Amino acid sequence: MKVVTSSEMQRIDKETIEGYGVPSVVLMENAGLGVVEVIKETHSKVNEMGVAVFAGCGNNGGDGLVIARHLSNQGVDVRVFLVGKASQVSHDCGVNLRIARKMKIPISEIASKISLDRVRQEWEGSRLVIDAIFGTGLSRDVSGVPAAVIEFINSLKVPIISVDIPSGLSADTAKPLGIAVKATETVTFGLPKRGLILFPGVLYAGKVTLVDIGIPRSLLQDPSLKTNILMEEEVTSLLPIHLPDAHKGDCGRVVVLAGSVGMTGAAALVSEAALKIGAGLVTLGIPEGLNRVMEVKLTEVMTRPLPETLGGSLALSGYDKIKEMLLDADVLAIGPGLGREKETSELVWRIIEEMKIPMVIDADGINALSLKPEVLKKSRTGIVLTPHPGEAARFLGIKIAQVQEDRIETARSIAQDYHTICVLKGARTIIASPEEVFINSTGNVGMASGGVGDVLCGMIAGLLAQGLSCFDAAKLGVYLHGLAADLLIEEIDPATLIASDIIGEMSKALKRAKEVRIRENSWVQRKITF
Repeated sequence: MKVVTSSEMQRIDKETIEGYGVPSVVLMENAGLGVVEVIKETHSKVNEMGVAVFAGCGNNGGDGLVIARHLSNQGVDVRVFLVGKASQVSHDCGVNLRIARKMKIPISEIASKISLDRVRQEWEGSRLVIDAIFGTGLSRDVSGVPAAVIEFINSLKVPIISVDIPSGLSADTAKPLGIAVKATETVTFGLPKRGLILFPGVLYAGKVTLVDIGIPRSLLQDPSLKTNILMEEEVTSLLPIHLPDAHKGDCGRVVVLAGSVGMTGAAALVSEAALKIGAGLVTLGIPEGLNRVMEVKLTEVMTRPLPETLGGSLALSGYDKIKEMLLDADVLAIGPGLGREKETSELVWRIIEEMKIPMVIDADGINALSLKPEVLKKSRTGIVLTPHPGEAARFLGIKIAQVQEDRIETARSIAQDYHTICVLKGARTIIASPEEVFINSTGNVGMASGGVGDVLCGMIAGLLAQGLSCFDAAKLGVYLHGLAADLLIEEIDPATLIASDIIGEMSKALKRAKEVRIRENSWVQRKITF
């Protein structure tokens, strides 16, 4: 499903109105009706609740007035609080303001902090708040009376439903513009906005419900929209299919180069995850001094002792043996726990530059590349990079705060500049190819634990080995990785989740994904929640 910026949504609205001839007031009517239907489904006793609609002077406020009108018609006690002066409203908002007045719906203007003090008393008796002050076009910090109104709304101990986006939240950056409404639920229109999907916007939006307001399908699926949210409909069709007579060789061969003194756990997690996701054979290349312990630690994974440095990391002299290992392999996973010795980094560079096998590069593999990023441009194969924000910052030579400032563009720039697939890990992991970006919808705070990224590296490698493209393996791996963690916290406290738990839950995640019946044309359903 496409995800849009404010300007992209404005362009879609404009083309709907001017190109297809759908009157803007019709879109406003459909939007308001869509919210009313959600309210009735979410709050079955809305007729017994007083509803306070806080409406701005723009088209978002017009949506709020449509909501007030239809709720009033259904016998709900509704009050409208206009944030601003009636003389300032937009054309379509004015149309609905005049109708609401003729219907005798109580309307109070909040044009000063004095009038807000009066509202504090008038709203009493309301048990549901509709936030329709600002829409997705807001680009400046909220101040003055609107800021005071939002502060007041946030102080109320009642459910809050925001229309299109919580007022004050940036539709593009997902950050509050000074102050933003903290909604219980957000009902958005046409397509999800970035601000509803990314953090910290997720914390302001609450449950997000998408409703169809009559925008033509072709506009919602416009190929020029390059950002998407990764949901089950996109990934279930990517699941590998194994024929009844398949053998282990048919399911793919993975070679893992990982581990060093004190970092054997990373090597074990990558290897086991690759097997658990369905790879037929996994061979771990490990510094020879660690081989004996890994043979004990790993039962199903084969190990191959390789020359090591004095510090216990993989040595450059092991290149020829590694080259031999890769002759029959389908994919290489390299990096977790390798260490940062100069000689090991040189080994990583040579492998990336000379080997033609698809690779998943993580952790210290990425740290090695940060010293010589141009090596990636010499690669002759498909590569998936899986950095966390710190690794991405080192790779790009910038600060972590700059990475987090715009995670989508950070991942996109790495993918485009180095012709790779970039998986930027974190809350709402970003999967970017040079052409397109997906924002993952699964995962939870329990994944903020050591080794979780190593598991993801192994999962993506295991899926690559089963024949998926780099981009599809990254998308499916990230989604299932988060899904396994989501299934876990249905039974355990997130604080207790560790990386090996995700490997143990992988079977359930795969089973859940395989049981999902792909809903054709799911986007045209009137309502989708996430």
